[in-house]
Amino acid sequence: MVCISGKKICINGLLFLLFFNFFYFFLPASAFGQSENDLLFSLDFDEKNFTSIQGRSLVVYDEGIEGKGLDLAGSRAIPPLQNTELNWFSKSRDFSVSLWINTNQKTSGPAIIVSNADFSLEDAGIYGERRTNKGITLYGNNGAWGWNIGNGGLHYNYEPIETDQPIADNKWHHLAFTFHAKLKEVRLFYDGINKAVLHVGDLDERDFISDLPLRIGGDEQVSPGYRSFPGVIDEFQVWGSVLSPEYIKAEYEEYFTAAVEPELKTDTFTVVDWNIWHGGTHFTKEENGFDGIERITELIRKAGADIVLMQETYGAGSRISSSLGYYYYEASSTVGAVWGANLSVMSRFPIEDAYMVEKRGNYGNNYAFNNGGVKVRFSERQSVIAFSNWYNGSKPEDLDAVLKTWSGLIANSDQIPIVTGGDFNSKSHLDDGEGRSGHSKLMAGAGFIDSFRELHPDAAKYPGYSNGGASSRIDYIYYKGKGISAVESGPIVPNFNGREDRTPGYPSDHLGIVTKFRIQDLEPLVRFDRRGVDLGALFE
Repeated sequence: MVCISGKKICINGLLFLLFFNFFYFFLPASAFGQSENDLLFSLDFDEKNFTSIQGRSLVVYDEGIEGKGLDLAGSRAIPPLQNTELNWFSKSRDFSVSLWINTNQKTSGPAIIVSNADFSLEDAGIYGERRTNKGITLYGNNGAWGWNIGNGGLHYNYEPIETDQPIADNKWHHLAFTFHAKLKEVRLFYDGINKAVLHVGDLDERDFISDLPLRIGGDEQVSPGYRSFPGVIDEFQVWGSVLSPEYIKAEYEEYFTAAVEPELKTDTFTVVDWNIWHGGTHFTKEENGFDGIERITELIRKAGADIVLMQETYGAGSRISSSLGYYYYEASSTVGAVWGANLSVMSRFPIEDAYMVEKRGNYGNNYAFNNGGVKVRFSERQSVIAFSNWYNGSKPEDLDAVLKTWSGLIANSDQIPIVTGGDFNSKSHLDDGEGRSGHSKLMAGAGFIDSFRELHPDAAKYPGYSNGGASSRIDYIYYKGKGISAVESGPIVPNFNGREDRTPGYPSDHLGIVTKFRIQDLEPLVRFDRRGVDLGALFE
């Protein structure tokens, strides 16, 4: 059936009436804070709605997750789901989309499931592919899936890999995405689990409302070269609100049991901080005998990282995090939206809240280029906050503004510890007391401990150089909080020679830093939840 927000519409000569069929029949939506009145549009295909598609007389229906589903392999795209009064997807309103898919065909590239964008390809040079045309596209991709949003100039995307999030296995899979207009936050879900959180604040400069109608399946006239997803789609829904993670998980668990999310089972966890140098793109198997992104992933895995704080992620984030099987967060910036995000956090454990400063900074359009972070859930009793950072070494005022913004989190660090690291482009006053050391003094003034220098106080014996070209220590992992302590800290590889005399096979111009922490089993006294909270007044 076809339903659109209580209105009668005509699609390809067929009249459909609103019928809100809340398929999650055994558990009311209100149990998860969701009202069925938020449902804008629904297709379940049980009544075989379409008799012809794009001039083709044959429309194929197959077994759906419930009742019938539309077989896009035989039907191509359905007629546009178009109504001039509807702007379901825009920067100014919340929305969510959920659906079920099933296929046994692995495509060699993107195959469109749902889109209102011209998904044509652009070349971003060493940073790979860009698709910046206005709109949103959900697609199958090399045995996995992908998601992309563009506003005509910038874009963000997420492309996990097949070994982590497969869809071409002849099984039913549930995909969903949500957009929170106030937080400028996208959450992406696979089989009931929130796998990625993207901050897309720079799309606010120009709306991503598309001039094209929403379509299920591809359209050669709209996106030449992109075919429809070769499988069955069912229970397609568009909501005018942000579906909660609990609701989306319950949707999946109406039919299957969701994966058990990992918990920290020991009293230690390991953090890697790493500026990977332009997304690891400077090394290829053809020219260098190894792939930069693969080597980065290999070294992170070898280090036993539970949390990764990354800078210069630039388009490599979803590939690295998915190769590790980790949850993923990225912070937006104008530069990032062209090449891919600068800052990201990857975690072995689930990501709950995300923390983003929307105030203007000295680099790019906002502080998203300088700072972004998440709350990582180790268990129901225990969490840690993890921030990734990049700063201009001559502008400590940016760090000062970030620390003031998160003063509430810092004050609460005895309940929820904070680990924050990054490329500060500044020497530490704990090393030689010279040069640009304003950043390290600000961190010390806020009560943060430099994990490497704490464990290696002799700076002459253990200089800890992290940038070969500068022969200086400019990359750090700091921490603060009761019940957390650093027990080991050092380089991700030994004998780092840096850019000038490169360590053979090393994929970056920065040295990755690894710190192992011990943490007590503390039950947080306060839980900060950013959903629906004004960022500017978060801790007033």
